[in-house]
Amino acid sequence: MKYLTILSLVVLIACQPNKQNQDTEEEAKAYEAPKHHSESLTKVLDAHGSHEQWSKMKYLSYTKGEEYTITNLQNRKIRVESPDQTIGFGGTDVWVTPDTVDASRARFYHNLFFYFYAMPFVVGDPGAFYEDVEPRELKGKTYNGIKISYGENVGDAPDDNYILWFDPETNKMEWLMYTVTYRSGEPSDTYKLIRYDQWSEFNGLLLPTAIQWHQYKGDSVGEMSNEVRFENIQVTEESPADSLFVMPENAQIAPLNVGKG
Repeated sequence: MKYLTILSLVVLIACQPNKQNQDTEEEAKAYEAPKHHSESLTKVLDAHGSHEQWSKMKYLSYTKGEEYTITNLQNRKIRVESPDQTIGFGGTDVWVTPDTVDASRARFYHNLFFYFYAMPFVVGDPGAFYEDVEPRELKGKTYNGIKISYGENVGDAPDDNYILWFDPETNKMEWLMYTVTYRSGEPSDTYKLIRYDQWSEFNGLLLPTAIQWHQYKGDSVGEMSNEVRFENIQVTEESPADSLFVMPENAQIAPLNVGKG
């Protein structure tokens, strides 16, 4: 009887599903590539660590000069601290503290550099549409391009357009053209140009450590006009505390200002 009991126990254990294998299988099934992504965009995202890896991340922070930014990548709540003010977004309104500072640009500014920093992953968001464009030469090198546009009511400036230029051999992003329509509320054909050629790996993702604006007019690329450097970069699977994004008592709500010219 004792041997029968032991044998029954062994059979019972052998028949139990392996929890570790179950967890691994569940994790493998958890990610589904967004159906709206184009083939070209997927190649670029894969060259930068993959959208799958990006989708696992919840926490992003960096410093830009005296400015410190922390973002919850899952819900895009954000907090931007500088010596004179703090700007935050808790899911509904953009707020600014103290309530004595000029908050007229805060809504436009609160996630401006986050979008530039989080390229190319940020253009993989829902609501985006992709179109392959003709290759273009920039600074003596030919790049493949993807034009990104947005559906109505996607963000504060749905008429903004981006063109992402990437190396045809490595698929790494090297330039970004973009329009600004936030204040005018009207579509624009005037593009600004940023160079992305300084990348470092953080938690399996290639993210920029510096970006440079270049003069751009009549399809001619001019000299660098400005450079922004990002330091103390952290990107992890740990969520930031939600209390960071709650509007404090001495804060004001930033106005929308779209279409104000």
